[in-house]
Amino acid sequence: MSEHRKESLITESAAALELAQLVVDGVFYGRGVPRGDGRVVLVVPGLFGNDLYLRPLRGWLGRMGYRPVRSSLRFNAGCPRRMCEQVEAQIEREVGARAVPMTLIGHSRGGILCRALAGQLGSRISHLITLGSPLAAIAEAARAGWWRSPSQMGVAQTVADAGLRARRRLDPECTFPDCGCPYVGNLARALSEQTKVLCIYSRDDPIIPVAAARLEQPGVRNLEVGGTHSGLVYNRAVYRAIATALAQGD
Repeated sequence: MSEHRKESLITESAAALELAQLVVDGVFYGRGVPRGDGRVVLVVPGLFGNDLYLRPLRGWLGRMGYRPVRSSLRFNAGCPRRMCEQVEAQIEREVGARAVPMTLIGHSRGGILCRALAGQLGSRISHLITLGSPLAAIAEAARAGWWRSPSQMGVAQTVADAGLRARRRLDPECTFPDCGCPYVGNLARALSEQTKVLCIYSRDDPIIPVAAARLEQPGVRNLEVGGTHSGLVYNRAVYRAIATALAQGD
């Protein structure tokens, strides 16, 4: 195992401490943060993740007055179009075609899926919030005519390689990004003017560097915090930022 990988594993193990700090912090119980308006908030896990590790975040959203919705992904790996279609089906089950404001929150690779869904769903999405997602790298790749290797997305090489191997095994017919499927087009599509975007990332992240996550576009708010990549879903500063962002309404 490389020294960099060993260091990353040690760093990411601190996510458990971040969860412990969260559950004893007042923000986890709604102290000092604005309450919600009942809107739907869909939360999407990162690479190789599922809805289980996001339970603290969804539970908190429910206590804050929102309607949290699971992604329904059992294993976020493989063809991104297939992943998006599954999440979209979950949205339709929960919301249908009703013209209600929805928020998308995505962790790591989940944030990329959320970006594609926001491009597809347009004004139905009131907020797009990403946690440690390489949106800036994705935007640059789209401008350059797409990338030829996962590392060009700004993801740590070992993680990018693992994701690519999983896609080849789970969906060998997937040729993303050369496929030109709707997912590719939705990633490049401009977001609705009504969609507020908040990119949250960690200066200490060994997986997604700041340059890949900080999206310098008009109307986008970027927020840098400390802590692990995995622990962004338990980070106290992240919870406060989410509450403030959603309280801004439509």
